Amino acid sequence: MTIAVIGATGKLGRELMKYPNTIACPVRFEEADKYKDWFEGNKDVDTVWHVARTCRKTGVRRDVNTFMLEQNAMLKLLETGAKDCRFVYASTKVVYGITGNETTPLSAATTTESFTDNKTGTVNFPEWKGNKEVNTSNLGNGHLIYAMTKLACEQYIRLKCSNYKIIRIWDII
Repeated sequence: MTIAVIGATGKLGRELMKYPNTIACPVRFEEADKYKDWFEGNKDVDTVWHVARTCRKTGVRRDVNTFMLEQNAMLKLLETGAKDCRFVYASTKVVYGITGNETTPLSAATTTESFTDNKTGTVNFPEWKGNKEVNTSNLGNGHLIYAMTKLACEQYIRLKCSNYKIIRIWDII
């Protein structure tokens, strides 16, 4: 098994890179046209762990431009061999309308455990969180764009991948 980690430089990505047989996919969203060549050059990849996201460190963190950048990148990624891999995608509790007002702090190391099983479909991490209903009605603009970005990517994955797991992660410390 060879696992490509997309988003390997973030907190969760660095933890995932500690697992055996992982390689970092260096393609960034801004250069999504390079996904095809990268996956053609790495045909041994049979699993993708996608933990990347688009946001700015300063100013407006998320807007229509970050939404479009991430959507374009996901569509291009799913036009490659990645769609035929086991595809594990990090989503967020924000799709339930939950932001910082309700926290369940988890370490990045603990969160990585949810990437290694063979479960399929959409799950919460931690699993004991019972939320299942998407509700974005009370979100502010930045959180709404983030939730919509994740929900759109989730839907692309459901449509293009036959072996996927979408993990709606709560809080990583």
